[in-house]
Amino acid sequence: MLVVDDEAGFRELCVDLLADSGYRVDAAVNGKEAMDRLAAEEFQLVLSDISMPVMDGMTLLKSVKSLYPQIEVVLMTAYGGLQSALDALRYGAYDYITKPFTREAVLAAVGRCLEKQRLAQELKRVQAQLIEKERLAALGSVSGWLAHRMRNPLNVIQMCAQYLKTHFDTSDERKEVALAIEEKVKSLERMTHDFIRFSRDYQPRLRSEDLHDLVNDALEAAKSRAQLQNVRIEKRYEEPIPSVPLDRELMGEVLGYLLDNAAEAMKGPGDIEVRAGKEPGGVYIEIRNSGPEIPAETRARIFEPFFTTKERGTGLGLAIARRVIESHGGAIQLQPGAPTAFRIHLPVVNAA
Repeated sequence: MLVVDDEAGFRELCVDLLADSGYRVDAAVNGKEAMDRLAAEEFQLVLSDISMPVMDGMTLLKSVKSLYPQIEVVLMTAYGGLQSALDALRYGAYDYITKPFTREAVLAAVGRCLEKQRLAQELKRVQAQLIEKERLAALGSVSGWLAHRMRNPLNVIQMCAQYLKTHFDTSDERKEVALAIEEKVKSLERMTHDFIRFSRDYQPRLRSEDLHDLVNDALEAAKSRAQLQNVRIEKRYEEPIPSVPLDRELMGEVLGYLLDNAAEAMKGPGDIEVRAGKEPGGVYIEIRNSGPEIPAETRARIFEPFFTTKERGTGLGLAIARRVIESHGGAIQLQPGAPTAFRIHLPVVNAA
């Protein structure tokens, strides 16, 4: 926070009072100097005198609320009056304090101000989550409708391709055409399968499970691809790890997808490291690979439905993984920097 007052003694007194209470405090002698500080650094709160040379507190208040509306301003004056108090509130001041004041009065005003900011940030976060959930629900509905509408035509095309395939000799180029049609239909069927999975309303059947067993099963399923691609998989478990309430089938699919994704990202030999352990509020599983670092523009959209950098991908794999994990009351994050690492948090207590 920034204390602004042209009286050195009073300014230093306020700085010491707030610093002793655990706040990080800077100071300015007038409104102009305060605006320079605000342009150079980030502040949450300005505590300013009204009567000052160069730029007074009211002018400072108007400038702050115009340029930095997220910063709260508390005004102080030795010449309090109803009109100045009304002006301060009209121009956007959070509070108005008359000098002399007690230590408790200043700390109470500052505490209320910071609590207001915290609640505003929390409200903004919850609103963003609601908007995202509504958007995902709409996408899920459209995806489910599209997938079901595609299924019947795809089945007909598939049967026709199989019929044609049996009526041409191996040397007939028309047999190759029938095989190509069949292959493309299989690709579209995989897409419709992803659409349907994304549109599901996940209701996990939670049971207490051993995290070691879950991860070991996923690694066993990934072993064949790892051997073919010459990928070395290393496990690092912290002990002890408590049992976790989860849907074994759903979480097994998520881990299988993340391991496949890690192998695919390396496009050849490399290393995958799987870590698991206890952390505050639950447990974590982290899957790292030695592939290239993910570009910043891709990181920003990596969990976004239908966003993909793969030629044949639907862009739903990570979106589905996030939905499954969140249905367990957990969270998944892409860790910053290299190596590429996806970290899953799962609560030990059922928070789904």
